[in-house]
Amino acid sequence: MADAVVIGAGHNGLVAAIRLAEAGLKVAVFDRVLWPGGMAGFRALGGVEVGVGAYVVGVMPREVLARIGVDLAIDVPDPAAVYELDGRYVRWWLDPARRVEEFRQWGLGDEIAAFWEKLVALNKAARRYFFDGPPTEERLAEDPDARDLFGRTARDVLSQYLPREFWPMFLYEHLWDGPAYLLAYFNPPEGWGRPVWRGERGIQALAKALHRRALGAGVDVVLGVGVKRIAVEGGGVRGVELDTGKVVEARAVISTASPIHTLLELVDGVADEVRRRLEGVSAAASTYRLNAVLTEPVKLRGGLAPYRDSILQLPFGEVVVEGNVVSAVGAPDLEMLETYVENVGRIKAFEVWTPADYQTVFNARGPYVNHLPLTRDFLLCRPVCGWGYRTPIRGLYLGGAGTWPGGQITGVPGINAAETVLKDLSRPWPSS
Repeated sequence: MADAVVIGAGHNGLVAAIRLAEAGLKVAVFDRVLWPGGMAGFRALGGVEVGVGAYVVGVMPREVLARIGVDLAIDVPDPAAVYELDGRYVRWWLDPARRVEEFRQWGLGDEIAAFWEKLVALNKAARRYFFDGPPTEERLAEDPDARDLFGRTARDVLSQYLPREFWPMFLYEHLWDGPAYLLAYFNPPEGWGRPVWRGERGIQALAKALHRRALGAGVDVVLGVGVKRIAVEGGGVRGVELDTGKVVEARAVISTASPIHTLLELVDGVADEVRRRLEGVSAAASTYRLNAVLTEPVKLRGGLAPYRDSILQLPFGEVVVEGNVVSAVGAPDLEMLETYVENVGRIKAFEVWTPADYQTVFNARGPYVNHLPLTRDFLLCRPVCGWGYRTPIRGLYLGGAGTWPGGQITGVPGINAAETVLKDLSRPWPSS
């Protein structure tokens, strides 16, 4: 028997497991995939390790890493991003003054300074709520700094400062009509960077650091074995049944899988209104990922060559380069990639991840990357109003991208879910 079972060895699942184990609980983590990190994980391709989903870290609060004792650095390049606009490159420098000078080329120096000030204010307001759960309508009404987060759309804020052709630098087009909160969420003041751990740089460094820390804390991390069913008895969790047929009893279960998968496929007896809400979730914009491993270091064409460490925002999507690996996310193909990569013909191995692949491999149908839509309704009530990280089933908790504050790599859902479990089990964090 375990004190707690965590479904999913993604970054949120590992963060939650570490927190619980350090508090003295016996914890087991199960994941059907063979690598740690979930969508922030990695696997071998052409003799090197490549990411399967996420490729950079941005909004992950450093206090999450400190709290679970993970010594991970984030290498933020300068410029953080390079955006192609009409054949020219717009560079997002880390120094605000240099950034203003960059945008003066388009007559937008003062505008970008004002926009940056707004982004910082939105981000500061959003982070006040990260560890308290989603703000209620009442709290938003009483907090003038946070009012714009959900009272205005991203489109409204962007149009106040910048011409439309610059908007894709800061937010995907299908999110423009979402709340302004998304501008803060996707544009952290510290910038986007690559995890670095023990001299290794790349998304695999995050997965390895969390996995190693979990094992060191005494967590049983079982990869390649998924959870078939969450066992419920008398309105409370009894444990989980694995794909192998084995039943693992537990006092608490945290699912970091999609709430759609958890509540519609792993348990019975979910209320009709909850079922209808989740069944009504529509698919998100389709995103593909192409990983290409070359026989030599990637050579970028022309003006991009000095910016191989930056996120390259190109017409077909975002591109990152690491050594002899180039990864493109959006709607890429090799022919498009050849426009920007001089030696793309020297491919040793490549793979393409489709939306169907992500949904199948990670049991994440609908808006698979973020588990649930990033709309006002599904952010303030994520997944259901009033739930937070608890569900109506006693001992069953949610702690993945389908809970507050949303998807991407933050670790916040994982740490918040673990704190909720500890509170309910009356097992306080020991004093240091």
